[in-house]
Amino acid sequence: MKKTVVAAVIGSIVASASAMAAEVYKSDELSVNAYGNLRARYETTDNGHMGADSTFTGEGTELGLGLTYFLDNNMYVNGDVLYEMNLIPEDGDGNDDDNFLKFGSVAVGGNFGEVRIGRMSAIQDSIAGQYDITWEYGGTANIKNDWSATDRLTNGIQYKIDVNGLTVMAQYHTGQEFDDEPAIGDVEIDQAYAAGVAWESDFGLGLSATYTYSERTERDVTYGGDDDTSWTLNATYQVQGLSLAAMYSDYDFAGDEQTGIGAMARYDLPVGIGLYGVYDYVDFDTQDDKLNQYTIGADYWLNDSVVSYAEYADQSFDDETAGSDDSAFTIGMRVYF
Repeated sequence: MKKTVVAAVIGSIVASASAMAAEVYKSDELSVNAYGNLRARYETTDNGHMGADSTFTGEGTELGLGLTYFLDNNMYVNGDVLYEMNLIPEDGDGNDDDNFLKFGSVAVGGNFGEVRIGRMSAIQDSIAGQYDITWEYGGTANIKNDWSATDRLTNGIQYKIDVNGLTVMAQYHTGQEFDDEPAIGDVEIDQAYAAGVAWESDFGLGLSATYTYSERTERDVTYGGDDDTSWTLNATYQVQGLSLAAMYSDYDFAGDEQTGIGAMARYDLPVGIGLYGVYDYVDFDTQDDKLNQYTIGADYWLNDSVVSYAEYADQSFDDETAGSDDSAFTIGMRVYF
């Protein structure tokens, strides 16, 4: 599950989460795979905005199960669930970071591509933001969230096909209520549409783009809009141990306009140590504020399944109207299976 600039297969729960799945059962007609990861880290922050201050956490630990039935004519039926368990909540008292079903879907696939229905990653989350190779703090310019259908979908249907290094995706979201999120108020998605395309060459270059449009059931009381639009453009390049990537993003959340730019450089040493740096810039145009964030880190792979890392990030706002200044440091380990 080593973090690379471009995933081998884009936009699939099975591909992204179960790349190191343990095959529990295998026959000519059925394959059963268990997969997941264990996480533990220590985190400290200056002002508590980027994370918790001086605490240990197991936030993000996951356990998944995938079943695939093989049919005639190269067809298959896949069912996949992924459950997130926050074994050591960030605040230490067990009230934050509740356990929840992260993904759960059923798919039918074959030479025609794949159709998947259920709880799944949004196209923007699947394709955009390859520049973010950090373990904890990067990716600020890739603005995504559930309430604009750019992170996770509760009720979605997706079509995906891969042809000669080209991945094409289309998605429809039937809507979702967010009455229990005080930060955004009583926002509800009536429906949402998304499309994405990604191309990976055989000489290290990758290009991708996404577009998402969601309709709200009511106008936003602050900015006056009743829909959300976002699009992203991404470029990646890998040559030997060097990886480079950049992203441009543009968002209009019901009248709240934001623009993001992200860039990264990473170098992997032959001994298994990786060194990286990421820059995130966000222009909060409507709120007349700007964010600059720098993240640096190093990781070491003990083997193909175990990684340890250390990471430092600093974020600063021009006027602190859209957010607050902070810096954070973490050291941790993940075990994938």
